[in-house]
Amino acid sequence: MFKPNEKGHKVSHYVVEQIRDAILKGEFKPGDRLASERELISQFQVSKASMREALRVLEGMGLIETRKGTGGGIFAAEVNMNTTVHSLTNFLHFKNVSVADITALRYFLEPRLAQIAVSKITENDIRILEIMTNDEVNAYPTKDQRGIGFHYYIARFSENPLLILIMDFIESLLADLKIKLNPRPDFYDEVGHDHFKIIECFRRKDVNGVRKEMASHVLRVGDYLAKRAGSAPFDASEFQLVGPTVPTVDREDQLIGSNHDRPLPLAAQKTLEDLGLFLKHVGNGDLYLIQVKSNQQPE
Repeated sequence: MFKPNEKGHKVSHYVVEQIRDAILKGEFKPGDRLASERELISQFQVSKASMREALRVLEGMGLIETRKGTGGGIFAAEVNMNTTVHSLTNFLHFKNVSVADITALRYFLEPRLAQIAVSKITENDIRILEIMTNDEVNAYPTKDQRGIGFHYYIARFSENPLLILIMDFIESLLADLKIKLNPRPDFYDEVGHDHFKIIECFRRKDVNGVRKEMASHVLRVGDYLAKRAGSAPFDASEFQLVGPTVPTVDREDQLIGSNHDRPLPLAAQKTLEDLGLFLKHVGNGDLYLIQVKSNQQPE
């Protein structure tokens, strides 16, 4: 079923691409046996060395597994989340990902995931999160893994496999980072305190509150880990003008900050006003960008 390399590609790369595509297209289901090594060499018309190199790469990708002995051979593997996360982690190992990069990803993602969870979370879920958080406070030094599990549990309410995969990936990065940086025990106490505040927002069904608490928590953790690493922290103020569109009174305005964010400089506010844009506090300290279609100021 496979074709020989006719395009001048590196031989092992061509073999990897062909077998990978066949597995991802469903031509081989998990557990299906592929042709033997000898048969694959014949189909691709490659050397034994090139074929074995390709098979090692495919096994490293988690796409195949090689079994020895009676009933052995080359089989399509079940691609799971751990395989994908490990591949991403290995890829980024050479990309100089900083603490600030991880914090930025968390800052844009996790407050929204927490908001999604508010309408779906049950009392039993809240009890589970409380148990996780109590373990974090009382089980140092193993609680770093449980602390991250708290966030993964919340992400599951999105019911979105891509978002859940990203959170699993973030878990892996943070776990490795904490092993490397070895935070002090009081760091985990502060994390537990933040988690309890997030849980209380879930209990009150407080959509805005859980967003703010999660955002503040992510920034505090990011600042601490960046300081521990001796690197620059993520600066959320650079992204103040980026936010979701949410309803205020009778219109949809853009949320650009909260009572946890730094205010915009007066010069920046004046520039916005010259463009017909005004800043307005609505509700519990939330800051919105209002676009006025007429020459009148917003009420």
